[in-house]
Amino acid sequence: MDIIQMNYFINIIECGCNLSIAAKKIHISQSALSQFVTNFEAAEGVQLFNRKNGRLESLTEAGRKIYRYATEIVNRHEEMLSMIHIEAQKQKGTINFGIPSLILRVYFASALPHFLKNNPHIHIQVTEGGGKEIRQKMVDGDLNLSILIEPTSLDAKKYEQHIIQLDEYVAYMDKDHPLAQKSLLEWSDIAGYELATFNKTFTTYDLVTEKLRSQRIEAKFAYLSSTWDFLVESTHQTDLIALLPRPVEYFVDKSRFKAVRFKDPIPFNIWFCRPYKNSYNEVESYVYEELLKDYYQPFSDN
Repeated sequence: MDIIQMNYFINIIECGCNLSIAAKKIHISQSALSQFVTNFEAAEGVQLFNRKNGRLESLTEAGRKIYRYATEIVNRHEEMLSMIHIEAQKQKGTINFGIPSLILRVYFASALPHFLKNNPHIHIQVTEGGGKEIRQKMVDGDLNLSILIEPTSLDAKKYEQHIIQLDEYVAYMDKDHPLAQKSLLEWSDIAGYELATFNKTFTTYDLVTEKLRSQRIEAKFAYLSSTWDFLVESTHQTDLIALLPRPVEYFVDKSRFKAVRFKDPIPFNIWFCRPYKNSYNEVESYVYEELLKDYYQPFSDN
């Protein structure tokens, strides 16, 4: 099983063993994905999935062991590729800027290209990923700047941090969902429904699971993914609820989906961060100050 096939395997599992959904997510045909499973099991003489009425239902014991190895190998492979890219950028004198994908699209999609157009001498390498991945790259010294979701979990003595946006998490659902007409949700309202949210590399996953735990609600995740559009789409014509940041609503088809706020929401607060240094080069200082100036607004209690 090569890296590509491992990604196929992992995606099938993340999509609840549903080949149709998994195939759409990774943009291959369902028949090709089914053939991969069949060919692997035949070639290796090992059954990955339990089946019911010809459909994949769950992992076998062997499948669970292979899944653990596959996720570790894929993660390490991605880390290696990222490290190679970062080291190459360092040698070119590039500013490395880590931003979670959703925040990049919502808040920086037009501002960053505009900044670069006005400053053609500056090279910024954007690293996308989950909040936990971005934070780790910052701690490892691979990033000059980062955008992180609260809590940043950074040492305040080692990192300069400014809040640039206050928001919240909401529930996305099909427009005909039983809860779609509520103006505000109690957390108890979603108990019993299957849920979807960002995967474990995202700060969102930790925030959502902690909130559910504090409300004594069992976290029944049908899907975990790195893509918000897949998660929202998975709620279509189902009772599934996707817990995601409110800014996703800007891109959602409101004729098909409804975003409902919580009475006691999980905060979705965004911080602009950089490590404290004895001195910054001219380009580092300029990029940080200009971007911070565009987004930072002090908050008062009044």
